[in-house]
Amino acid sequence: MKKWVLILLVGLFVLLGLAAFYLNRNPLQFINRFYYPLSIMRYDLQVVAHNGELRRYETITFQRAEADTFCVTISKPPEQDSLPKPVIVLLGGLEIGRRSLNYIPQHGKNIIIAYEYPYRPHYWYDGTALEEIPKIRRSVLIVPAQISQLVEWIKKQSWADTTRISLLGYSFGALAIPSALKVMSLRQTGVDGVIMAYGGVNLYEIFKVNLKTIPAFVRPMVSRLIAWLIRPVEPGLYLPSLKGDFLLINGRYDRQIPESSWRALHRLTPKPKEIVLLDAGHLHPKKKELIQNVIRISYDWLAKKKLISPLPVR
Repeated sequence: MKKWVLILLVGLFVLLGLAAFYLNRNPLQFINRFYYPLSIMRYDLQVVAHNGELRRYETITFQRAEADTFCVTISKPPEQDSLPKPVIVLLGGLEIGRRSLNYIPQHGKNIIIAYEYPYRPHYWYDGTALEEIPKIRRSVLIVPAQISQLVEWIKKQSWADTTRISLLGYSFGALAIPSALKVMSLRQTGVDGVIMAYGGVNLYEIFKVNLKTIPAFVRPMVSRLIAWLIRPVEPGLYLPSLKGDFLLINGRYDRQIPESSWRALHRLTPKPKEIVLLDAGHLHPKKKELIQNVIRISYDWLAKKKLISPLPVR
């Protein structure tokens, strides 16, 4: 490596380190300031067949002032009655937005809203180039405010049963939930059921095992820096003070969420909580059977808590 390149990299890390220092003086206030006026920028409606069910898929792009946009796909029953229905907000992993709806076999008389992140999560799991880090950083930090504003918007809709709103996060989505819930609490809002599947705490440890394209000898340093740069979304900061009803699902043989990370998640999450530990590895779109098992466990828990309408018997 040329000397000037090394000096440039060292200078970059020093600047980013200073930015991280100032950023972390009050992590919650930092992410809370990403609230902007919300309006609908684009709306699209399609009636689709999903595993034998007819569904109304409404795709909405929200504009947040001039700051950013985010997109959701809403799956509704085809009939247009006036009865409020249970709502599931879905934060996927590698598959996000409308594609994540395909992993739920039956939607029934429930409304399922699939959120699409401002930056694709696969970069964390497949490794990413250093030059992408600033872009990812901002995208990650605005997610809690976007999710909180989405929940506030849902509660204003006539089709939503505001006593039965659940937030489900899988893999990357599970990591985003604690900070989103904390922002909601500042806004005097919240949800009724929370599922975190394949989540964890300690972003440094998670990055260290996932940033595979970064050379091993610098990976701990880079992982530490990234973890500090996005520390305002560190799940461990908020878990002990959260309120809610929680289901936690993890895999005993997960190589992407270290055991120390998911065990800390189980310990820090307040009661009431239910923990399911599977003899399996990490979730992945190719693991169809595992995904269906996790979805079945999720739906059984939601049904037990009376947070969803009964699904049709097939």
